[in-house]
Amino acid sequence: MRNFRNIVPLVVVGTFYFGVLMYPVLRIAGLTFPDWQPGTPTLLVILVGPLAGRFSYEWLPNPLTRALSAGALTWLGFSFIAFMFLVPWEFANLIHALPQEASGWGLLAATGLVGAGGFLNTQLLAVRTIEVRAPQLIRNINIVQISDVHVGSRSSRFLARVVKRINKLSADYVFITGDLIDGRNISERELSALANLEAPTYYIIGNHERYVDLEAICTRLRNLGVHVLRNESHTLGDIQLVGIDDAESKTQVRTVLPTMDAMPDKFRILLYHRPDGVREAAAWGVHLMLCGHTHHGQIFPVNYLVKRFFPRFRGSYREDDLLLYISPGTGTWGPMLRLGSRSEISMIRLS
Repeated sequence: MRNFRNIVPLVVVGTFYFGVLMYPVLRIAGLTFPDWQPGTPTLLVILVGPLAGRFSYEWLPNPLTRALSAGALTWLGFSFIAFMFLVPWEFANLIHALPQEASGWGLLAATGLVGAGGFLNTQLLAVRTIEVRAPQLIRNINIVQISDVHVGSRSSRFLARVVKRINKLSADYVFITGDLIDGRNISERELSALANLEAPTYYIIGNHERYVDLEAICTRLRNLGVHVLRNESHTLGDIQLVGIDDAESKTQVRTVLPTMDAMPDKFRILLYHRPDGVREAAAWGVHLMLCGHTHHGQIFPVNYLVKRFFPRFRGSYREDDLLLYISPGTGTWGPMLRLGSRSEISMIRLS
């Protein structure tokens, strides 16, 4: 029984990889070019190339392998889009034989157009403004939230664009709600754009920082002038800012938050990477909770799957006196594609 349980995950992963990610490539190529007869080397490149490109960065992290990894993941994203077009075509073809070569070119064009649109969408930075009542404040305060930038999957140039856009918003504070980084050995130089932020910046860790060189990341960010909050509270005038480390446990907020002294005369803001522990945060007296993590699914129809794990997975939600805001993410993880979601910089106006 134990051996069977060990085999099941491998079967699931193998079925997904070959059925969802590789079959569309081979099937559409076969339809488009009916005389194509791939040899063993070609099949190996198609089947193993994306995996090799992805894991090359894990084996030997450097700018070249990082680009190979990003390219491989984006290629797999295009394969997923092709799969979404191919499945209904296969059913239609079973009912009534469709012209093979024309269908191949049509599927190829549809995949290319939608994939190109998804890629272009990742380059656009939308600014969304959220108005929040904060009677505890003696003056209006503007906060910019970014989340899930994923430097590693995304480049330092993209981070510089994000910083430049933030500076145009004239924020009083910038809050980074985790997954700023998702790669090993992301140097201080690659993160140096953060030193150009014109507002005091506060950061909490996400799950991806925990997967790599967390302590080194925190040191690099502190060197760049970013305030790192690790299960601690900080006072910003009329604001009590609390930052909690990301954890897989659903009880993280419930466990950590009571260790901090609530300041009843302050407007209390909680930064936590994933939208968990909302009820406990409201009971403690948090007024505004800022999260990320979900990416709003990033690629349709994955958003339906994400929503099963996080029923609150994008935008504003109320829990008693607490307002929860979940960013759809500023960058992307994995494929550099966004379909049915957007890359966002959130402007929160407290008044």
